[in-house]
Amino acid sequence: MKPARLAICLLLVFSSLQAGDQVENGLQRLLAGEQEPEGVVFEIIAWQDNTWDWAAPMLRAYVERLRAKHPGLEVALISHGAELFDLARSADLQDKPAIRELARLSAEGVEIHVCGEYASWKRLGPTDFLDFVDVAASGSAQLADYVRLGYTHIKLEPAHGID
Repeated sequence: MKPARLAICLLLVFSSLQAGDQVENGLQRLLAGEQEPEGVVFEIIAWQDNTWDWAAPMLRAYVERLRAKHPGLEVALISHGAELFDLARSADLQDKPAIRELARLSAEGVEIHVCGEYASWKRLGPTDFLDFVDVAASGSAQLADYVRLGYTHIKLEPAHGID
């Protein structure tokens, strides 16, 4: 492998490991703190196929850890990458385990939002998504609203070794 390509590969691997560590460090800080946060808003922007296969179990694990320490904690998820299209009724993925997991999380009070602006690029509106999904006018604006309310922002990214 050429030195330039090797350097790029190493940088990408290091960045991926560092991103996972940042999420874990952010969770550890929340769990170590005595004061309950106003809430936690998870953000996901992914472009891989089957994103929910890793993201839904990861979100479940994080929510369980956070709510074990802070039982009434408000939690939200904002999806504004290509993964949001898997939550459309037309995707016909309701029986997929990851999508069922998101529906269960929603039933447990996790607010699940998708970016309406991005969805509109594929001519999808609020009625085109599964019942547990809220279509926000803008994912970025929805995220900013949560942060203004004092929610802690955590970006969901694939764990080590997940493509």
